[in-house]
Amino acid sequence: MKKQTGILLIASLFMIFMLLTGCWSKYELTERGFVMGVALDETKDGKIEMLTQIYRPASVETGKSATTQSSSVNIHTQDDTVMEAVRDIPIHLGRKAQWSHTRVIIVGEKLARNQDLGKILDIFYRDHEPRSSVKLLISKGPAHKMLEKQPLIEQTTAQQILRTEEFSYLNAAKTMDTSLLDLLLQQESAHPDTVLSYVYRNSNPEQTLSTAGLALIKNGKMKTVLPPDKVEGLLALRNEYQSGVLEIPCAGMKGDKETAEVLSLRTARKVTMKDGNPIVSYRIKGELAITELKCTAIASIKDEQAFLEKFSAALLRQTSATIKFLQKNKLEVIGIGNQIYRQSPGAWHKLQPDWDERFADLPIDVLVEFKLVTGGTMNSKPAS
Repeated sequence: MKKQTGILLIASLFMIFMLLTGCWSKYELTERGFVMGVALDETKDGKIEMLTQIYRPASVETGKSATTQSSSVNIHTQDDTVMEAVRDIPIHLGRKAQWSHTRVIIVGEKLARNQDLGKILDIFYRDHEPRSSVKLLISKGPAHKMLEKQPLIEQTTAQQILRTEEFSYLNAAKTMDTSLLDLLLQQESAHPDTVLSYVYRNSNPEQTLSTAGLALIKNGKMKTVLPPDKVEGLLALRNEYQSGVLEIPCAGMKGDKETAEVLSLRTARKVTMKDGNPIVSYRIKGELAITELKCTAIASIKDEQAFLEKFSAALLRQTSATIKFLQKNKLEVIGIGNQIYRQSPGAWHKLQPDWDERFADLPIDVLVEFKLVTGGTMNSKPAS
């Protein structure tokens, strides 16, 4: 009996051990270089120039202060393809590149304008290590120049750019939060015009980096840049507006402006067909908080309504300017074509061949309505 119990115990332990997890590869940490960011550029002879930013582990000896050396090291490689450039990293680093912790991929404007982004980035979609959530940006000028700058507050420049892009979108409405997955989904949609976040170096003495504006992509290649002052309008039209600030000038007071924070914004788009042509209308509703009140006295419901109408007109001007810019460049990145496809694939099949020209002349009606939620710590709302 004891013998049978012993055999059963051994068999049970063996089964448990089979279920235990372990390292799936034989690589040690000292054999891997963890990639934080990648910059891709095109050389004069059409080759791929790649800068790979590798995290540098800090080592602290007992009783001594931490090292002051940089938290990252940049490796430059160049070849005919991205894959060959990747394989050349160990030649300089002495370690194999590990891509599972990559923060950002930056593509230089020259490369983005001359070559199909989908083909350039194909390796990052096929390889099992990079995550689809990796931030994807287009740079003004060479991409490697962005990662060569020193970070302001983060440990690596790649992490600095990632945070700058995220909060520029969430708090300032000056760009969009775009990733590898976003590019793929946009390019595989019914109408594949695409937007990607844009990063550039400032001209101030510190030469800091900024993520503002959007790179507009057609047929896989960058066509133009949507300026930062038109991004708010685009976010509103795409129903992706998170938070931002609107301002209106004070009548008769040169230079003075009043501001309000947009706490929430919801956009409803309606597309109907009439005689084979689309009719498009937007209804935008939002909530405001007064942040700077310099020339308006809100003492009645009528005053409040007039105040809100000014800010509604301000956002309406922004959306109208954005629509005008997109129609002029024949870049429909606000989702009208995709909605037509979802509602009626047959109708979209007829519109698709000359959709760029149709969009350029398409009348779009926009209505904006705001509600005042708070005047801040000072009571600026009238008694009801």
